[in-house]
Amino acid sequence: MKNFLLTIVALLGFATFSSAQCGDELMKQALSAMGNYQYIKDFDIKLASGAADGITFSVVLSSRTKYQMNIANGSTNSENVSIQINDSNGTLVGTNTQNGKVFNAFIFNCSKTGAYKLKVSTPGGSEACARAVLSLVKQYTASEMP
Repeated sequence: MKNFLLTIVALLGFATFSSAQCGDELMKQALSAMGNYQYIKDFDIKLASGAADGITFSVVLSSRTKYQMNIANGSTNSENVSIQINDSNGTLVGTNTQNGKVFNAFIFNCSKTGAYKLKVSTPGGSEACARAVLSLVKQYTASEMP
């Protein structure tokens, strides 16, 4: 009976440790990496193993605005999460993946106000957790927009 109770306590401790790897500490990392930009929204990412299609979030973005996305990956992830932002037509607006490399941040310009889809996945479909923070870098006037 004593061994059974020790096993239960150990499992509960491991579950708590695992969730801590994917919780507040990741949020602190993502916020810290955001720097002095203005916080807009954060995304709690939990991908199950074999989820090749990943998960999708929706967000409304404003035209003439430069945004930054910071991603903090869980320490137990076997690979980092990939984020793609697409407009309502499916056009890629921004991503943290380029030339086979997955980065922890990326900046993109939004030229049209509307709903955008954030598709989050891992290249190999492995289980992963992460936190992503969307922040406002700069709002442009009509004449300034790059």
